[in-house]
Amino acid sequence: MYRNSKGYFHMFIDLQVNKYRMDLPTAWDFNDKSTLLIVDANGLSVNYVGCAENIEDENIEDVVIRANIPIPSECKLFYFEIDIVDMEKGIIAIGFCTNSAKLSMMPGCEADSWGYHSDDGDFFNCSFMNEPYGPGFKAKDTIGCYLNFINKTAFYTKNGVNLGIALRDLKDNLFPCIGLRGGFIETNFGHKKFKYAGLAMTNDDIGDELIKDKWVNQYKNILVDNLEVLANSLEIKPDDTLALRYRAETHLMLKKYDELYDDINNLLKVDENNEWALETRNVIEYRSV
Repeated sequence: MYRNSKGYFHMFIDLQVNKYRMDLPTAWDFNDKSTLLIVDANGLSVNYVGCAENIEDENIEDVVIRANIPIPSECKLFYFEIDIVDMEKGIIAIGFCTNSAKLSMMPGCEADSWGYHSDDGDFFNCSFMNEPYGPGFKAKDTIGCYLNFINKTAFYTKNGVNLGIALRDLKDNLFPCIGLRGGFIETNFGHKKFKYAGLAMTNDDIGDELIKDKWVNQYKNILVDNLEVLANSLEIKPDDTLALRYRAETHLMLKKYDELYDDINNLLKVDENNEWALETRNVIEYRSV
């Protein structure tokens, strides 16, 4: 199966593609955090160094850190995972927020902020009013957050399992964020393989047929949605080389080889020296011999 330059990272779809690369969140922002948090040199590990002996104590501070940049509007699918390294005492909330959200309130507990909380498994949607959502989480768990800007939904995963839709009215210009009242976490923004099967596994990696069907069908639905988005984009700008390549890659993942070949030929009509198209066409022609 062809993989893009991000390796195991998921494919991002650009509606009106006019750039060949997108600047995506890759680390936590050293300059956008409380002094009670220590961030490692890579910007991926975060440790709460305040006192969290009694999580019910009103004097215990909630502290939040945002990613180094917001998710760009061109990015239509974004996912990240948090490994809970240590959380003997405390609460961790994982979510997303705007630039205006405060850094002193847990994600979801104020306007323009959303978060999934470890202590009760509830989802908080811009309010102190909690909504029952999923199981709580603790040390050694991995929690993922998936933002789909195509259909305006967000869901979480726990140890690779989809927990279902948490939000159905997703906004733009959002930062990944985490809130801590104790604990130590490590982050995967896509630099290594995800635990979520929908993004990190191929068909052969999933043993149980029922689970396999669930993940494969969900992934195919996303790809089909992407084809519709790209078709609309190419109606506006038929010679958009990036959109043509994205559509060709999508057809390849769906094993629609006739459509793939057509997209490659159309891409080469626009850019006759396109390295990806030439290489992929050679592979297809070699395999068909």
